[in-house]
Amino acid sequence: MAKVAYQLRSLLEFLNARLSRRITYWVFLSIIVIEIIILVPSVLRRERELLANLRALSTAEARGLLYGQALDQSGSDGVLEALRALETSGVVLGGALYDAQAQLVGTFGEPPALTSEGGQDRYYRWQNRYDAPWDMDLLEDRYWLIIRHDASGVQREFFAFIGRITGLVIIISAFVTGTTLYVLRWLLIKPVLQLRQDLLTAGTAISQGTDSLTLDFKTLDLARDDELGDVITAFGQMLRQISHAITTRQQSEARFRTLVEQAVDAFFVVDQQGQIIDVNQTACHNLGYSRDELLRLAVPDVQKAFTAADFEKIWQQLQPGLPQTREGWHQRKDGTGFPVEVRLGLLETNQNHYILALARDITERKASEKTRARLAEIGELAAMIVHEVRSPLTTILLGLSSFQTLALSERAQRRLSLALAEAQRLQQLLNEILMYSHEPILEREPIPLQALMQEVVSNLEAHLADSHKSLRLGPSQTGITLWGDRNKLKQVFINLVSNAIEACPAGESVTWQVDASTPQQVTLSIHNGGAPIPPDILPKLTVPFFTTKPSGNGLGLAITKQIIDAHGGELTITSSADQGTVVTVTLPLAGPGKERLAEV
Repeated sequence: MAKVAYQLRSLLEFLNARLSRRITYWVFLSIIVIEIIILVPSVLRRERELLANLRALSTAEARGLLYGQALDQSGSDGVLEALRALETSGVVLGGALYDAQAQLVGTFGEPPALTSEGGQDRYYRWQNRYDAPWDMDLLEDRYWLIIRHDASGVQREFFAFIGRITGLVIIISAFVTGTTLYVLRWLLIKPVLQLRQDLLTAGTAISQGTDSLTLDFKTLDLARDDELGDVITAFGQMLRQISHAITTRQQSEARFRTLVEQAVDAFFVVDQQGQIIDVNQTACHNLGYSRDELLRLAVPDVQKAFTAADFEKIWQQLQPGLPQTREGWHQRKDGTGFPVEVRLGLLETNQNHYILALARDITERKASEKTRARLAEIGELAAMIVHEVRSPLTTILLGLSSFQTLALSERAQRRLSLALAEAQRLQQLLNEILMYSHEPILEREPIPLQALMQEVVSNLEAHLADSHKSLRLGPSQTGITLWGDRNKLKQVFINLVSNAIEACPAGESVTWQVDASTPQQVTLSIHNGGAPIPPDILPKLTVPFFTTKPSGNGLGLAITKQIIDAHGGELTITSSADQGTVVTVTLPLAGPGKERLAEV
C-alpha cells in the first residue's frame, strides 16, 4: 500500500511539473499535426471514392432505364421522358440534357447547378448535392447529360469516416504521448525533479552554513553519459567548491573570532542608530556585562564622553579607510568607569554600514603619563638642586684643600682627609646625577675598535696592577670600525671592565672578546668569574640609584645603559655559577655613508 501511495505521489508530482505539462502539450500537439497532415489527403480521397460510387450507382440505374429503347426514334423528348424515371431511385434528384452542340434540350426534376460549360463534376457540400456529367455510350455523339445526385449519404459516410479517423488519431496520439512521457519520466523528468530537490536542499544547507557534502544527494548517484549527466557532474563540482569555500570561510571566521575574543582591546560593532550589534569577550569583561546585556545597550549607555549628538557627528565624519582615534570614558555595570582610547572605523557589509570601535583601557597609561610628568618635574628640580649645590661644594673643596697646607694634628688631618673624600664623592654623585638627567648628546665619528680597546686597557693598567688581576683580550680584530661617540664609548667600557675587575677574585682574569660575525653590528663580551649575581638582582642593575656596593651610588650602569641605548645598541647581563657573569654590548658598525657624514 505504501508503495502504491509513493508511486501515486511520484506520478502526481510528475504531472504537476511544468516541464512535464509542456512536453505533454507539445508532443501531443505535434502528433496531432503530423496525423492531420498525413490523414487529410486520405479523408479527401475517401470523399471522392464515395462520390464516385454514387455516380456509378446512378449511371447503372440510367443504363437500365435507357437500355433497349429506340432513342433515335423517340427524339429528345422521349429521352427526357425516359430519364424522368430516375427520380424514383432515391439517388438522382434531377438532371439536364444537352445536345451534341452543348445546347440545353431540357431538364427534369431538380435542375443541376452544373452546366455544359462547367466542365467536370462538382460537389456542393453545404447543399448535399453532387452534379456530375454522364458520358454513356448510349448517348455518345448525340446527347450530353448532367445528373444532380442526393449526396446526403455521402456526407453521413464522410463524417462517420472522419469520426473514425479522428478517434484513431487521438488514440495514436495519446498512446505515443503516454509512451514518450513514460520514457521521458525516467530518462529526464524524474532526474530533473530530483536535481531540483537536491538544489533546494543544497541551498538550504548553504544558507544555514552546513557542510553540503555531508548530505545525501540522490542525483550524484546517477551515472549518465549525456548532457544531463554533465549537469549532474557540474552540480557535484559546485557542491565541492561551495563546501570548500564554506569550510575555508568558517575556519577564517573561527580564527578571526578567536583572535577577536582573545584580543586585549574591546571590540564593538555599532549601527547607525548607535545600537551595539556585536562585542567580544574583552568588552564584556571590562564593562562587567554579559554579551546579551551589552547587545541591548547603545553607545551613550557605555561611552559617557559621547552624547547622541556627538555620535551622530562622528558618524557623518567617518569615511572608509580613514579611521579616527578618540579618547573617552567607559562606565561599567557597577557604575565605576575608566579612561579608554577608541579607534573608530567605518565597516561596510552587504550594503550596510557599521562602526567598528576598538577600545583600549588606558588607565595604566594615564597613570604612567602622570608619573612621567611628576618624574620630569622631579628631574628638573634635581638638576636645579645639583646646579645650586655644585657651586658651594666647589668652594668647600677649595677651602678644604687649602687646609692641607696647614700644620694640623694627626687627628685633625684624618678628619680633613675624610671631609675631602666625602666632598669629592658628593661632587662625583652630583656630576653623575646631572649627566643622567639629560639625554646623551653624541658626537659620532668612525672609531677603530682595536684602538679604542687599547685606550681602555691603558687607562686600567694601574687598577689591574693594584688588584693583582689581569685582563685578557680575544683575538685581534683589526678593520672593525664603530660608529659613535669616542669619549662616551670609552667611558662605557672603562665602567664595565672596572666592574668586572672588582667582581673577579684575586689572581684570576677578566676576558674581553669581540664577535663581528653579524652584519652591520659588533658584539663585545666581558666575562668574569666570582660569585654569581642573584636572578632577582639582575633586572635591577641598570635601575638608577640601585647598587650592591657599599660605596656605590647606583648610577654607573644606568648611565652606561643610557649611552648604549643612545647609540642604538643593546646591553645584556647574564650570570650563573657555572659560567660566571657575562656583560654583552651590541653596537652598530660604521659604513661608507656614515663615514662621509662624519667628514661633513
